[in-house]
Amino acid sequence: MPEKLRILIVDDEPLALDYMETLLKSVPGVLVVGRCRSGREALLALQKQSVDLMFLDVQMPGLNGFEVVKRCQGDTMPVVIFATAYDEYAVRAFEANAVDYLLKPFEAERVEVAVSRARDRMLSVALQSGKEAAVAAIAGLEGGSELLANDPLDRLSRLPIKDGPHTHLVELETIEWIDAAGDYMCVHAGNETYILRSTMKELEKKLTAEFVRIHRSTIVNLHKVRSVDAIPKGECLLHLDDDVSLKVSRNYRSAVQDLMG
Repeated sequence: MPEKLRILIVDDEPLALDYMETLLKSVPGVLVVGRCRSGREALLALQKQSVDLMFLDVQMPGLNGFEVVKRCQGDTMPVVIFATAYDEYAVRAFEANAVDYLLKPFEAERVEVAVSRARDRMLSVALQSGKEAAVAAIAGLEGGSELLANDPLDRLSRLPIKDGPHTHLVELETIEWIDAAGDYMCVHAGNETYILRSTMKELEKKLTAEFVRIHRSTIVNLHKVRSVDAIPKGECLLHLDDDVSLKVSRNYRSAVQDLMG
C-alpha cells in the first residue's frame, strides 16, 4: 500500500471541490492529485495517472457517478467513496462496491473515517489478490475452465456466458471491450456488462482476430475503435463509442500500430 493515498475528487460544483480539498488537507497520509468537474474528465484523469481513491459525486451532467464506475478500465479502477447531497442512492452505491457514502454536508471527521475505511479495503484487496493468484495458478495447472467450448481452435461467433441457470449467447461483433476483475472477465457489449469466470489467456483463445490485448487486463474489439490519441511514455488512448476511452500500454502498442497509420 502506498505511503500516501493518491486521491481524485470529482464534482460538478467548484465550491464542493474546494471544500473537499480543504477537508482532505487535514487528513494525514493523503495527496490530492486531481480535481474533475465531470465524469468524462474523471475517466481521462484515471487513464493518465495512478489514483488510489476517488471521491465521486453522483448527479453530474453527462456521465453520472455510477456510469463513471461502470466505464472504468479494470486496472485503473480506484477505491470509490460517493459524496453527494442525495440519500436515495446509498443502496445502489454499495451495490457498486463503494467503500463509503458521504451525505452532504459533512465534516472533516467524517471524511477521515471514510479514508480510513478506504485504507482497510485496499489492504484487504491486496491480501486477497495474493490468494487469488495462487488459486489461479493451481487452476491453470489443472486446466480448469467454465467456458463452454474447450477446443482452443474452436473460434466462436457467439460467446456463451453463464448467469445462474441462464446462459447468454453474446454475439462477438457486439462486444466492445473486455477487462479483467480478479478471476472474472467483464464483457462490455452494447449497454450491457456480462460477468464471465475465466482467465484472460483462456478467453483470448476463443475470440476472433479483431480482438486484441492492449493491456495486461484489457482486450478491445478493434472494429469499435473510433479514434486514437498518443499520450506520454509511449502509450496511447483508444476512443470507442459512448465516451469510453481505453489506455494501450507501451508493451502492447504494436497490437494497434495499424490503427495509427
